[in-house]
Amino acid sequence: MIELIHNTLHILAKVTNSKVALLLRVNGGEFELLSSFGNGKNMFPEFNEAIFSLHQNSGVDKKSVENLPACDSILNEFGLNNCFVQTVYSVNEKNEFVYLFLFSDNAEKQLDPEDNSCMSIINVLSTQIKEYYVKNHDTTLLSEEVQDDESIIQNWEENFKALLKVSNDLIFFLDKNGCFLKVNDTCSIMLDFSEKEIKGKHFLDLVPVDYKVSVAEAISRLLQSSNTLTFTAVLKSKLGRSVIFEIIARTIIRKGKVIGMLGVASDVSKLKKYEEELLKLKPKLVEAQRLISIERARVWQPSSIIEELDRLKSEFISNISHEFRTPLASIIGFSETIVSDPDLPEEMKSEFNNVILNEGKRLAKLINDVLELSNVESGKVVLNQSSFNVIELLGEVVEKHRINSERKKLTLKYEYTSDEIFIYADKEKLFQSFDALLDNAIKFTNENGRISVIVHNLFKEVEIIISDTGVGIPKKDLPYIFQKFYRVSRPGTEISGTGIGLVFVKQMIDLHKGMISVQSEVGSGTTFIIKFLKNFKLKN
Repeated sequence: MIELIHNTLHILAKVTNSKVALLLRVNGGEFELLSSFGNGKNMFPEFNEAIFSLHQNSGVDKKSVENLPACDSILNEFGLNNCFVQTVYSVNEKNEFVYLFLFSDNAEKQLDPEDNSCMSIINVLSTQIKEYYVKNHDTTLLSEEVQDDESIIQNWEENFKALLKVSNDLIFFLDKNGCFLKVNDTCSIMLDFSEKEIKGKHFLDLVPVDYKVSVAEAISRLLQSSNTLTFTAVLKSKLGRSVIFEIIARTIIRKGKVIGMLGVASDVSKLKKYEEELLKLKPKLVEAQRLISIERARVWQPSSIIEELDRLKSEFISNISHEFRTPLASIIGFSETIVSDPDLPEEMKSEFNNVILNEGKRLAKLINDVLELSNVESGKVVLNQSSFNVIELLGEVVEKHRINSERKKLTLKYEYTSDEIFIYADKEKLFQSFDALLDNAIKFTNENGRISVIVHNLFKEVEIIISDTGVGIPKKDLPYIFQKFYRVSRPGTEISGTGIGLVFVKQMIDLHKGMISVQSEVGSGTTFIIKFLKNFKLKN
């Protein structure tokens, strides 16, 4: 009988979505935990002692229980907000009571004693407890009310059948081979099978081929354990619909042998669908928030080119010496090793020579980048300007990166107006600038992310937005990203490049009398906003 009480308490916890459930017997001199459900057993002794003390002093009710620190401990541990209290058995002559406690995060109405489905299960549980005490305790101490209810005790199976009818979940019994013995009426609603039609079918017969292995493994684990097991299974209805269930099941054991299984299945198809839709919408939401932020911050103006150059010059010497020192140290170190050790194996010499060659190329690229920037700052760069359609130029840049973005499973979107927008600029230099920005966006955006290139045709200007949903730039680093050799620190990640790519981009945009600004949040992505004056003259 005590095992039946355990099972009914488990079903009650499932129906009410309770994470913790307790049955506590209390009298004038002692208390006993009859049954429990949940993983907070280390908290039960403190709670049980508090209830015992409350019973002796002022009596047990919902308000007094909720005021107990021990009750708060259970609620806080599981992130819950509701405690339901109900007396399910009493013997007034010996001041003995059995209290039911349910801890749930549902709204108060979900555990309302007036709720028929909840009270049906509680009545079944109360009947089982009374029968247990009739068989195992001195019946002369039972109250007159208990003795009058013996007829109900004898008919507890009918009450359990009533429970099967009111439950919104699919409740089923399987034999030891995994075939259906009995299901409740909900089966006809969820799976289109009547009890007669589904009886004798094997559980796996309802599972689609793609899911049979995982469900079979779950059932195998269940058969090897006497504990309750929770798993997800897809079942196919009589009409071919696929329904996703979260199933809580346990074996039925008699004399050490498994004679069957009991399961309660909740339809979570809509929940899974919502989760999938949420995953699809998340990148769009991030992008939308980014664009909203852009509109709100449209009045922000970047620092002038003169202020930027002054700041760059003040730190140029220290930064460039550090960047040159690193490859030079490798070249000198490996060269000295080769010269000082004539017996060095040929394969090791070859490896060292490759290191020297790579570091030499890195140093040469760094020098070329610095010289190009130096030419820009000294005014030696000559812009080969012409009038061209910037929408076409951006289209070429986007198509160049289309394959790389698809390899990384990124969504690359190009949005532009139907109007032709002409600017007077160096087409090659701006191609290099947009190419560098889009290359960075792809490099720092994780798989399944989104990258957008958007062109806005303003009154006198064209606005170009390059936005991604990548790793983002920390707020503390934003003021320095256009500084020579500055690279954002990302612990555990090796960042390739010389650290002057964005500097070149900004210098080119400044030379064209344009403006560039950046907005970013860690984990949400980065957006670059570039503006140029439009050329209202006819195309050359």
